[in-house]
Amino acid sequence: MYNDIVKDHFARPRNVGEMKRPDVVGRAKNEVDGDQVQLHFQIEDDRIVDVKMKVMGCVAAIASASLFTELIKGKKIEEAIQITKEELNKELGGLPENKIRCSLTCIDALQAAFGCEEQKIT
Repeated sequence: MYNDIVKDHFARPRNVGEMKRPDVVGRAKNEVDGDQVQLHFQIEDDRIVDVKMKVMGCVAAIASASLFTELIKGKKIEEAIQITKEELNKELGGLPENKIRCSLTCIDALQAAFGCEEQKIT
């Protein structure tokens, strides 16, 4: 059901934890499935220099948040918020259709952290 990229990020999630003194925190919950993602950010000069995640959810939610933290680390905030659900799904190597919405909670958490509601996923 899941490809090797998803399995790897689920079995060995990256950037797990929380920061003692984050500059910004974003939280999101998928109301349909109950998945929850919390992202802690360290920001310097409008760049994400570090990000940590806490996830409560399914395989797709955990793997997606893990990969997402790797994608956004080092990017300018403006670049990070431009990552689309299609790009994330492509980077994951594809997810089963019924699991795609589970992968989007991390995008919601980023948008919540930086006040970007226009791309909110429901």
